[in-house]
Amino acid sequence: MQHRFQRTGLTPPGFVADEVKVVGDRVQVWLRSRYPSSTCPGCGRPSRRVQSRYMRRPADLPLGGRRVELTIVARRLWCDAVLCGRRIFCEQLITSAQLV
Repeated sequence: MQHRFQRTGLTPPGFVADEVKVVGDRVQVWLRSRYPSSTCPGCGRPSRRVQSRYMRRPADLPLGGRRVELTIVARRLWCDAVLCGRRIFCEQLITSAQLV
């Protein structure tokens, strides 16, 4: 039996679902920020220059009796402000789930 989930119903505010798959007893959801830039916590300047990406996996509740695996692709960005003490920062992603 094929299950279809609406991507918009599975994404927290501020995120875009790139992929949603049902694999056995799990629902895999791949998320990323919907915003093209992120603000440096050191100086407050926005940046779009991505240095790298990494995966974060917050815990979530079951969906339709299946375990949910959220994978958030977070970005590390360069801060170009000359007087800022930070050169690289991680975008601040807030979800209602706790990070594992």
